Amino acid sequence: MIHLSILHRVQVISFKFRIIFTLATLLPGWYATNSLASMPSDNHFNKGNITPARNHHGQMRHRGRAVIKGKVIDSQTRESLSGVNVIVEHTTIGAATDQNGMYTIFQVPFGEIHLVASMIGYQRFDTTVIVRSGQTLYTDFELKSTILEMGAMVVTGTSTPHLIEDMPVRTEVIPRRLIEQKHACNLAEALSFHTGIRVENNCQNCNFTQVRILGMDGKYSQILIDGDPVVSSLASVYGLEHFPEEMVDQIEIVKGGGSALYGGGAIAGVINMITRQPMLNQVRIKYQNNANDGNLDQHLGAVAETVNEKGTPGAYVFGSFRQRDPYDRNNDGFSELGEIRQESMGFKWYYQPFINANLMTSFHHIHEERRGGNQFELPVHEADIAEWIEHWRSGGTIRWSHRPFVLFDYRFFYSFSLENRKSYYGGLGGNTLQDTLKALNFYGKTDNPLQIIGFQSNYRIADHLLTAGFQHTSDRLEDQTAAATAYYIDETYTNRGFFIQDDLHLGNNEQVEIVAGVRLDKHSELQHWIVSPRINTKFSLGKSVALRAAYTTGFKPPQIYDEDLHLCGIEGDQRVIRNSPDLREERSYSLSGGLEYLGILKTIPMMLSLTTFYTRLNDSFTEQFIAKEGNIERWERVNSDGAGIKGVEIDLGIRPLSSCEIRGGVTYKNSRYDSPHKNFATTHFLRTSDLTGNIRLAFDLNRRITAYVHSDYLGKANIPHEIAVDGQAEPLLLLVESPSYYQIDFGVGWKIPLNNGLNTKLNIGIKNVFDAYQEDLDQGANRDPAYVYGPTRPRTLFFGIETAF
Repeated sequence: MIHLSILHRVQVISFKFRIIFTLATLLPGWYATNSLASMPSDNHFNKGNITPARNHHGQMRHRGRAVIKGKVIDSQTRESLSGVNVIVEHTTIGAATDQNGMYTIFQVPFGEIHLVASMIGYQRFDTTVIVRSGQTLYTDFELKSTILEMGAMVVTGTSTPHLIEDMPVRTEVIPRRLIEQKHACNLAEALSFHTGIRVENNCQNCNFTQVRILGMDGKYSQILIDGDPVVSSLASVYGLEHFPEEMVDQIEIVKGGGSALYGGGAIAGVINMITRQPMLNQVRIKYQNNANDGNLDQHLGAVAETVNEKGTPGAYVFGSFRQRDPYDRNNDGFSELGEIRQESMGFKWYYQPFINANLMTSFHHIHEERRGGNQFELPVHEADIAEWIEHWRSGGTIRWSHRPFVLFDYRFFYSFSLENRKSYYGGLGGNTLQDTLKALNFYGKTDNPLQIIGFQSNYRIADHLLTAGFQHTSDRLEDQTAAATAYYIDETYTNRGFFIQDDLHLGNNEQVEIVAGVRLDKHSELQHWIVSPRINTKFSLGKSVALRAAYTTGFKPPQIYDEDLHLCGIEGDQRVIRNSPDLREERSYSLSGGLEYLGILKTIPMMLSLTTFYTRLNDSFTEQFIAKEGNIERWERVNSDGAGIKGVEIDLGIRPLSSCEIRGGVTYKNSRYDSPHKNFATTHFLRTSDLTGNIRLAFDLNRRITAYVHSDYLGKANIPHEIAVDGQAEPLLLLVESPSYYQIDFGVGWKIPLNNGLNTKLNIGIKNVFDAYQEDLDQGANRDPAYVYGPTRPRTLFFGIETAF
C-alpha cells in the first residue's frame, strides 16, 4: 500500500534534487567541436566516430586538413540556434552549435565538400565550399522553421548516423518538443498518437501495458535504450511507465524485422529511446497534475545540466516523482486504474581524454510501487482481489569510442540492468481460515539481472561504409511469483550475435543507397544458429522525393516473455502462462516499399509518405487454455501454423503557415493466423484493430501562447472474455467485438518570461475530451481483469507549470 503523503515525498525528492544539482555544478561542461562527444541530444553520431569526407568525384581527400567555423541563426527571429548539426554530407564529420549558435569543425579534408546544417523542426540548408589545405573557413547559416520531424539526426536503422531525410531505412521520430506537447510523463505516454503505434492497457488491476507496432503483440517489439537492448522480459511488463520523461530526449521507431542488427525480439520493429544529453547551463523543474473525478495523478520532475565553452567533460542529472490515486470507473469497489508511487533519478557523464576519443557513462535508478484491486486500506492478502508490485530497477552503460585514424572508428560498450520485484497476484477466495492461509501463498519475488557487452567498428572504403560488430547477452531470470512451486522459473538465457553491414552509395550524385547486412545468433535455448539477413534500398528522385524498399527478417527464441511474468488475479486464483515443452523459435520475413516526399512545395513545408508492408510469421506463438489445477489456471504458449500481416500506412505533414502545423496518419492492415485459434475459433489477431489513425494540429498563437489538438481513432477489435461460472471449474471463453473509439486531447501553453533569465510556462487542457471509455467493464471479485480495451485514460483535466533558470 502507499502510505506516505505526497507532501512528504516532495520534501524527500527535493532533498535528492539539491544533492543532484550540487554535484552537477561541480562538473565542468564542454564545448562543441567536431568530436562526436559534443553532439547534442538530437544528434546520434557515435562519440568519437568520425569518417572522412569525399569530394564530388567520390575520392577521399584527407591530407592537409582544414577548419570550418561559423554561426547558425533563425532566419525569422534572428536568434542564435543551439544544437544545430553542421556536417559534411554522407559522412560523420561534423559539429554541433553551442548555446551561442557557434560551431567549429576540425580536421576537415580539403577539396570540394557539401556542408549541411540541420536541426529538428528546421529546413536543412546545403552549401558547397572549396576547402584548401590548412585553411580556416567561415560559413554562417540561416535556418527556416518547418515540419517538426524534418532535420532530425537518426541512428537506429543502420547503427550509423544519418539525417532523417537521407536515411535509407525508413525511420520515424518522436522529438523532444512533441513529447512536451503531449504532456507525457513517461515513455508510454510519449508513444501515444503516432501512426502504426498503439500503447494499450492489458489489465484492470495493475494496468500492465504493452506497445503494438502494426498491430503485433508487445513481445514482438524490441525496446532499446541508446541503441542497447537492456529492457528485459521482466522490465517489459511495466517498463513503458517506468522511464520518466525527464530521461527521454527523442524516440526513434523502425518498423519491420530488425534482428539483422539487434538480435532476437525485433520482429514487429524497434523502439529506440534516446536519453538526454546536456546542452545548456540550466535547471528545469516541472510539476503536472492530472485529475479525473477527483482522483489525482501528479508528476514532479527536475533536470540539471552543465556546459561551458572549454573543457572535455559534461554531465546532466535528473530526478522525478509520480503519485496516482486509484480510479474506479463503474463504482463496483474495484479499480480500473491502480494506485502508483514512483521515484527515479539518474545521470549521464562523458569525458574526452584526447581528440576523437570519448568515454561515456550513464546510470538510472527507478523505484515503483503499484497496486490495483479493492480494499486499498487493507494489507493486500486481506483484500478480495489485489495485484501489488514493487519494482527496483538500476541500469546503466559505459562506452568507449575512438577514431584512431580518418578511415576507421570503433566502440566498446557494457550495459546492464538489475530488475528486482516483489509482488502479490491474488486475493481472498472466501472467509474461512483456509482461505486466509491460501491467500498468503500469492506473495512472490523476481530477480532479473541482464548484462550486455559489445563491440562495433566502421571502416570506409571508397563508396562503402562497412560496419561489423559482436554482442553477448546474459539474461538471468529467477521468478517465484506463482502460488504453486511447480511454476517457479530459474533460467539463464545467453545469446551471442555477430553482424556485418555494408552501406553503399551509387550514382553520380549518390542518388542510390543500399544497405545490406546479416547477423548470426546462437541462443542458449536453441541448438542451431539463427541467420538474419536484411537489405534496404533508397533511390532519390530529386532533392525531395525518395523511393524505399526493404527485405528484413526477425526471430524470437522460446524463452519467458513479459506476459508470463504478469499473473492475473481472478476470484482468488492465478492465471499462469508457460511455454510448451516443444516450443520452437518464431521467425519473420518482412517486405516493405514506399514513396516519400519531404521538402518545400512552393513555400509550404510538406511531408507525405505511402508505405505498404507484409510480414510473414512462421511457427508464430499463440496461447491456449490447458486446465484448472487447484488455484492455478494454466495457459500454454504453443506454435501455430503461422500468420501474415499486410497493409498500408499513410503519413501526412504540412505547415501551411509558420504558426500552424498539421500532422496525421492512417494505418490499415489485415492480420490473420493461417488456422483458427483453438479457444476462440477465429483467424483474426486478438486485441488488435485493422484500422487506426490520428491527426495533430499545433498552433503558435503568438510568441508566448501555443495550442494543440490531438485526435486518435481506434477501430473495432476481437477481445477475449473469460467468464467465471458458478459450480464449474473451467471458465466460459467468449470473443467480443469492441466498438470503435475517437479520442481527442486539447491543450494550451503560455510562456511567461521573468527576471534574470527565469522563465515559466503554464499548461492547461483536457485529455480524452469526450470521455471515450469502455462501457461493458466486468464487475466484482470474479471479473476478468484482462477484459479491457479502448483508450487507457478517461476524461482528464490537467494543469502544469514548468520553470527553467
